[in-house]
Amino acid sequence: MNRDEVPASHRPRSSSADDAERRSLESLQAELGDDFEIVRKLGKGSMATVYLAKERALGRLVAVKVLLPGRARDETARRRFEREARAAASLVHPNVVQVFRFGRLPDQTPYLVMRFVKGRTMEERLKAEGRLPAELAAQVLQEVTSALAAAHAQGIVHRDVRPANVLWDEESRSAHLTDFGIAALITTGADDATRLTRTGQMVGDPQYLSPEQLLDHDLSELSDMYAIGVLGYELLTGEGPYQAKTNTQWITAHLSGEPRDLRELRPDIDPAVADLLRRCLNREPNHRPSATDASRLLKGETSGLHATGLQGATSVEHTADLQQLLKRRVPQIVLVAGAAAIGFIQLVGLLVEMGTVGQIMFPLSLVLAISGVAGATVVAWFHGEKGKQEASVLEWVLLSLIAVVWLGVSGWIVVAG
Repeated sequence: MNRDEVPASHRPRSSSADDAERRSLESLQAELGDDFEIVRKLGKGSMATVYLAKERALGRLVAVKVLLPGRARDETARRRFEREARAAASLVHPNVVQVFRFGRLPDQTPYLVMRFVKGRTMEERLKAEGRLPAELAAQVLQEVTSALAAAHAQGIVHRDVRPANVLWDEESRSAHLTDFGIAALITTGADDATRLTRTGQMVGDPQYLSPEQLLDHDLSELSDMYAIGVLGYELLTGEGPYQAKTNTQWITAHLSGEPRDLRELRPDIDPAVADLLRRCLNREPNHRPSATDASRLLKGETSGLHATGLQGATSVEHTADLQQLLKRRVPQIVLVAGAAAIGFIQLVGLLVEMGTVGQIMFPLSLVLAISGVAGATVVAWFHGEKGKQEASVLEWVLLSLIAVVWLGVSGWIVVAG
């Protein structure tokens, strides 16, 4: 019995899938014509298949991304994709993967021809190597927010910022954001919308959905900034901002959870970066920074920010410092030390009035009380946090300075008295 005589129900499923993929590849090559020659398949994801191709006229390598069958059945979604693809093709930015061409196959499946970036996605890198060094993570975030700022300036909302859509160029050592058009199509498709549908089904990873996406509210460029917060946590910790594993847990976390303290997970990161990412995860979109302000903050710039961004920029380190003070219980310890100092001064004052001790004891007690509060503040900063902390050289230097000042002023009071 030859293959044609074998009933379809008895044929291996892989053969059917292979045949479909082969037909799709032939259709794609026919559509590309003599302009591009498909070299090989680079990979296949949940949304699209990517091929490596060569542009014959220029001799350069390009990536051709074809949406999977069934992802673009809705005509409205296809028109939206075309508008977004045209806009994305007009984006010229060093950290945006340039789109050279877009079109549709005979079955109306959209495809994009874009710049080929030699390297891995951030998702692949995180899986292979784990979290990034703090400086590299900040660089990636700065470059991605810079790309988003350029897109937002043209009215383009990405809608799907996540590690899988951030490419790392091994040659230029820089990050590149991709998939603007495909994100727009998936978000607006009637059958496969990246949101909760009336049937309760969801397409898309809920780990990266903003609260407004989950609630099916109108999206804006600030929805991308929520995703930047999630992306930042992943780059710096290898995990998301919430302790969630299932889809339900992620949805609940986005809608009502509190992000984990990034400084506890990565003590070596800049407090300004930790504060910025926390503000990106604010459930109220208007309280998130813009991509422009975030990019400038990540570059260490504070001039020329918008009013909300400037307010956030100038308060970044103050907020981080306040959080550290509360975490180390400095206010509580200083208040207790201050109350003890006041009680000690009042007691010495009473003894002086009674003639039990000499007048000189009051200024000496005052100096001792102030020095004690200063010493308690230093000890609280270095040892106020729960758990065992080792003494540092800086702590001993500060305590020694306080002791020297106390002895010096006390000696002067004795001699002058």
